[in-house]
Amino acid sequence: MTLNASLLHQIQTALSHTITPNVTSASNGDDLYEAYIWSVAIEAAKNKQATINFKDVYGNNVLSDYYFRTSPSELWWSKHPYCHAEIIFPNCPILEAHTGIYVAGRSDVRHECDVAIIHKSEADICRSNHVLPRSSKVLLAVECKFYVNSKPGLGLARSFLGLREEIQRENRFFIATSHSRSVEKLLAKHTRDYDLKFTPIFPHNVDVMRGIFESVFAKFKGQHS
Repeated sequence: MTLNASLLHQIQTALSHTITPNVTSASNGDDLYEAYIWSVAIEAAKNKQATINFKDVYGNNVLSDYYFRTSPSELWWSKHPYCHAEIIFPNCPILEAHTGIYVAGRSDVRHECDVAIIHKSEADICRSNHVLPRSSKVLLAVECKFYVNSKPGLGLARSFLGLREEIQRENRFFIATSHSRSVEKLLAKHTRDYDLKFTPIFPHNVDVMRGIFESVFAKFKGQHS
């Protein structure tokens, strides 16, 4: 199975067999990779006993077609019926898992989050008032880097570290398909929240990161129990 096919298989597993994603094995690798990491986060939530509902931007239940963003946009953008997952833990505020949305940093400048899990109450305000989610309402965010025949550059790691200052440091992850020694050295000095060989080809790496996502959800549940 090719890498793209493996990514798509995991995405489809997260959605269930009755829902079809708009991405395919022929889609842009960046789009597939974001959806794949989103699916790993969904799996982590399920492992911590979350109920998952799929919704479109209008609040309708997704019954057949799930639209991932294939370019970054505002959370309320409705050029297509873009979808997200509701993550529901008992007695906790409801969360939403999105791909490719803009959020407002501490400086009020917008920044893209490839994968973001935010409070539904915040998302509702954004959809109603056409404002960006506040960084303080982002529980978990991932910078996703898809490199097959090359390696992520050092500039990407520097940019990520700067972004952590804008969208809070805790639970901000840098995840890439391929390893770069210089990127690893820089990130290792400043954070533990990264993985540079994160694909189904390296299942142990995926298991470890899924476990880290699970710990984020476990802490969230503990704060609201």
